[in-house]
Formats: sequence, C-alpha cells, structure tokens
Amino acid sequence: MARVEAVVVCLLIIAMDVVAGVLGIHAEKAQHQGRRLRILFIECRQPVRRAYELGVAAAAVLAASHAIANVVGGCSCACSRDRRATPNRQMASFALVISWIVLVVGLALLVLGALPNAERKAAKCGLPRHHFLSIGGILCFVHGLFCLVYYASANAAKREEGGRHA
Repeated sequence: MARVEAVVVCLLIIAMDVVAGVLGIHAEKAQHQGRRLRILFIECRQPVRRAYELGVAAAAVLAASHAIANVVGGCSCACSRDRRATPNRQMASFALVISWIVLVVGLALLVLGALPNAERKAAKCGLPRHHFLSIGGILCFVHGLFCLVYYASANAAKREEGGRHA
C-alpha cells in the first residue's frame, strides 16, 4: 500500500508542476497579445488581464505543489539523530535545498512577470521584463523534477531507518 501511495503522490506533484509550467508559458503568450512600444531601453506595454490571471495561477499551483511535496516528504533528511547520513538522506537533503531555490526563483519570476498586468489602466512604461513568465514556467518543470527526487529519496530513507531499527 505504501508504494501505491508513493506513486500517487509523485504523480500529483509532477502533474501540479506541469500545470504550473503550462500556465506560466500561456501567461507569456497572453502577455504578447497586448500592444507595446519600445524606445531604446524603455518599453511601454498595455496590461493584459489574462496574463496576470494565468501568472498568478501558475505561482499558486507551484506553491501548492511545493507544500505538498514538503509535507508528505516529511523532514527525514533534517531531523535525524544519526551523525552519519545515508546516501538516500544526503540525496533528499540536496534535492530539498535545490527545490527551495528553484521555488524562490520561479515564484519571483512568475510574480514579477504577472504584476505589471494587474492593472486595467493605460500602458505602463519601464524596463522590459522579457520572458519572466515563460522562464518561471520552465522552472516549474525543474521544480517538479527536484521535488520528485526529494520525495523518493526521503521515502527511501524512511524505509531504511525502519528496517535498521526493527
């Protein structure tokens, strides 16, 4: 039964990160539907409400995926009494740290790409923010990979500890 649960959790995490990535990429496409004018380093864009909605949805799904992976994965990598960590525990720790880094960068890009589209007013001018939404969407896929590695490694480390102490 534990293996079925692990497969379901892995599929859920991957599905959520894929959905977040696709939403981020579609938000970038929607953003390009608005009118824009570029003069030297200044770019004026008309906000696109759909890009804002898709970008915020992508950020929310990414955050939910990360929360699920961390809650279900537990803290087996950090909360240990052993001085010597097993390879599975080391891999879980590495994947956890990388997944947090990817989460922070991905969320920042998705939010920074979506925020200029929040207003329904006339065009706003400023420095261009090219491809923030699509890069944030791609990072959602990377996040899914590291969360999957984290969950699988943490799960294997828990099984090792259970077998060792029994």
